[in-house]
Amino acid sequence: MSEEKVEIVDRFEFFAAILLGAAAICTALSSYQSGLWGGIQADSYGRANTEATQAASLQSKAVVEMSKDASVDVTAWRLILEGNDATNPADKERSFEIATYLYTKQLSEPGYKALGLPPEAKNEVVDDPDTATEEKQEAIKEELLEKAMETELTDDKNYIREMLAAATAQQEVSAKTFKAGQDANEAGDKFELANVIFAVSLFFMGIALVFRTDIKWYVLWAGGLLTVGGLIYMVTLPWTF
Repeated sequence: MSEEKVEIVDRFEFFAAILLGAAAICTALSSYQSGLWGGIQADSYGRANTEATQAASLQSKAVVEMSKDASVDVTAWRLILEGNDATNPADKERSFEIATYLYTKQLSEPGYKALGLPPEAKNEVVDDPDTATEEKQEAIKEELLEKAMETELTDDKNYIREMLAAATAQQEVSAKTFKAGQDANEAGDKFELANVIFAVSLFFMGIALVFRTDIKWYVLWAGGLLTVGGLIYMVTLPWTF
């Protein structure tokens, strides 16, 4: 009877069972966390790709808009120069009217602002000419055309920055999402390393059961130390919850 009790409460087997169970639980946790981080990584990379595509689309749209502004500006310049050289008052007036229309109706808001054109020209000269006297309209038109000739739109860095602002912001969002994916990948790799540590500890504790001499205690404690070390390492890692 006493021998059976000794076998039931054998200290070595008891500690081995406790340590093996702890290592198995830690292995399951590290594997679970590694899988979750892998899912977050895949989701982040997918969203980053979508956001990068959106950024490229916004940039293409901005480039097309800037090309249109440049074309409008060049055409308006040509009309202004033709108006200045025209000897026929009707031809002069027609060239200036078309140039005014191009600047006030066809140019983008950032382009109009970059050229420093008078804001009131959009309303009074084109949209609602009845709100101003003929003399005031002519004064505003003259101011608009003079200012338009003073600035080179394609050289304005603030204008380019404003036109590309939406694309730049979307690129930053994409880069941030991609970085989150990289961080998730790194976290997953670290949990995989913890998993390896626990696997090695399981090997030591498993092989300890084979020995019949006191060396089994050293092998068991080696496995136990690896388990504790792996647990401490795993606790310091970023978790998904």
